[in-house]
This record gives sequence, structure tokens and C-alpha cells, in this order.
Amino acid sequence: MNSVDVLVRPEARRFLASTPARRLGTRLRAALRLLDRSRCEVAVLLTCDEEIRALNRHYRKLDRATDVLSFHQQELHGESDPAGDGVFLGDIVISVETALRRSGKGRFVGELARLAIHGLCHLFGHDHQRANQAKVMRALEQRLLRGTRV
Repeated sequence: MNSVDVLVRPEARRFLASTPARRLGTRLRAALRLLDRSRCEVAVLLTCDEEIRALNRHYRKLDRATDVLSFHQQELHGESDPAGDGVFLGDIVISVETALRRSGKGRFVGELARLAIHGLCHLFGHDHQRANQAKVMRALEQRLLRGTRV
């Protein structure tokens, strides 16, 4: 399986070339392999502030654009949860406008990767609402980012 589908909305295309989108898929596939979850599937949507704001408003009741949202298909308890093997994990939605604004052009591709990995950690059930959760999630993000550099 190991399928990572990256969809780029027309509104987001003006902010990036096709290379960052392809790299994003490559890095997420590598992250899944590092987690021994290479049979899993993930969908990534690269969009604009307007769409992510609408999603954030609808699903989280926050009327503002954000950088990344994750929509898991099932609740998992970490990347080693047996229920998360060989399944469609869910969707990661990234606002390329917010990512570019926060990172600047020089670090934009790295910021997209960081957001995608962050979203993947959420799909595996990690969160950062409490300090102890944030520490665990941040450590996993760093490990995956280091292990998937292209």
C-alpha cells in the first residue's frame, strides 16, 4: 500500500511549484516506513487560507486560518497502536499561505515538511494540549524530520 496522495488546490498552486508537493509525499512515505507503517495510507491537501479557515470554523469552531489540520479515520493510541497498521490514517490539510507567511521563502519547503509530519503525528493520536503530550509529540516530530530528509 504505502500511498500518500498529495492534492494541490488551484488557489494554492501560485504559492508553490510541483517539486515541494512531490517532496512532501516522499517524506511522508519515508516517515511511515520509519514508523514501520509502510502499509498505511494518508491524503494531503495543500490549500489556501480561505479553505482552511472554513474547515477550522466548521470542525473546531475557530474562525481563523491555521497552518495545519488533521482528520483521523480512527482514534489511535500512538504510532505503535496495532489498529493503525495497513489502514487509511486520514487527511492532512495544510494552508500554503500560512506556511509561507510563517516561514518566509527560504524555509518554505522545510515548513511544509514540518507541518505534514506534525499532521501525521496527530493522525497517530498524538496531541500537544498538555506539556507531557507536547514533549512526546515534539520528540517524534524531530525524529521523523531527521530521518526523512531528502
